[in-house]
Amino acid sequence: MEITGKPQQATDTIKRFPQIDNRELVKTSFWISQVFMIIATVVGVYLAAQEGLSQALAFDNLTNKQNNYYLRHALYDEVSDNVKTINEYADLIAAKSPYDLKAIHPQMATFIWDNMRFSPYTLETPTQILSETRRFYMESDAIVTKIESRFYGAKYGAEQLKKLTQKVTEQTLPVLKTNYTALAIELKNADIIVE
Repeated sequence: MEITGKPQQATDTIKRFPQIDNRELVKTSFWISQVFMIIATVVGVYLAAQEGLSQALAFDNLTNKQNNYYLRHALYDEVSDNVKTINEYADLIAAKSPYDLKAIHPQMATFIWDNMRFSPYTLETPTQILSETRRFYMESDAIVTKIESRFYGAKYGAEQLKKLTQKVTEQTLPVLKTNYTALAIELKNADIIVE
């Protein structure tokens, strides 16, 4: 029995290189399906990017509101405490007229107010709130300085401080509380609980 290598090679060639059917490539239906596949991919990527962007913007908006809520609530607490401090000081000097007024200088907290200058959320606070708070700090400091320098008498200075704190209590603080409470409601509607 004689075996030759030629017939075996022909069989190997057929196995190694099967003939490709190119008839599918020349059909119009193949190219149309490829074009639609590309269009569907582009549209899908575009819609996914749009949805991702809208979700990112919504998240950023809620984060800003949450940070604004905390900033305004902290400012409300600080101003409320300072109104109480000024009222106690005014009551003390009106009742006792102490000789050394500088020894009982009111210690107002300004941590939040001072740090608001570094916060990007400060200027998102309504102008009315910022302006009235600034005026409260400036005017209370000016009145206390005039009392301590004896430009104002103790009773007159105490009256001026009481007028100032009454204005802040009746106008500034309610607006600030309404503002941060509205933010809390918006956040609660978005399932973010603050307090």
